[in-house]
Amino acid sequence: MTRRTYAFLGAVCAASILFSWAVAASQGPVVVVFYREGCEDCERMMPVIQDLEAQYPDLGFRYIKDSDPDASLMWTLAIKYGVVPSQFPVIFVGKTAMVGASLANELLLRSAVQACASSSCSSPLDSIVPSTIPWGTILLVGLVLLVLGIVFLA
Repeated sequence: MTRRTYAFLGAVCAASILFSWAVAASQGPVVVVFYREGCEDCERMMPVIQDLEAQYPDLGFRYIKDSDPDASLMWTLAIKYGVVPSQFPVIFVGKTAMVGASLANELLLRSAVQACASSSCSSPLDSIVPSTIPWGTILLVGLVLLVLGIVFLA
């Protein structure tokens, strides 16, 4: 093989590594919890949520207080998931949503988190919040520049 072939193969390998890293970095949290301070149901569910977060730290958990600027995302997600957020907490896990605290919601939460841990789930926020960093474009331009640099320098 020629030096150019090795350089090209090296560039392709580097680009594929960068692409897989960028895809992993752009994924949002799988569990999104909307809560209100002083809410009894939130206080009841929080130990369960924190236990699951300790068990599955790689899933990504995001807590959004009702007074945070991002709190309006709850309504957008509620419409998408077909739930009515009549009380707190409102929890979205992968494709599952639950409102309030109950034994049924605790079991549903545990089941949904376990399912997402065993098979890849997308973040509920990924479907409504566009990525702020255009990773695909950055990687494509970088790959083109790398290949052109190798071709012209070799």
